[in-house]
Amino acid sequence: MASQGVVAWACSAIVLISLFAYVVYEIIKRWRVGLRLTALDESLLDDDGVSVVTITDAPPGSQFVPQIPAVQITDENGL
Repeated sequence: MASQGVVAWACSAIVLISLFAYVVYEIIKRWRVGLRLTALDESLLDDDGVSVVTITDAPPGSQFVPQIPAVQITDENGL
């Protein structure tokens, strides 16, 4: 009987520790993305772990079209 209690507490501890670790990981990840946005890090454009959901700043006359990805415009001639 006592071993069942130990197993139950161990399973509960594993679940709680896993949940806490996931929450801490998400907080740190979002904090780092915020720092990169503040620093205007251009590598965010090519980062697979970051996605743009809504563009909120655009030049006057721009239109927002849902479900169309933003594409970085590069100069092919290197000028």
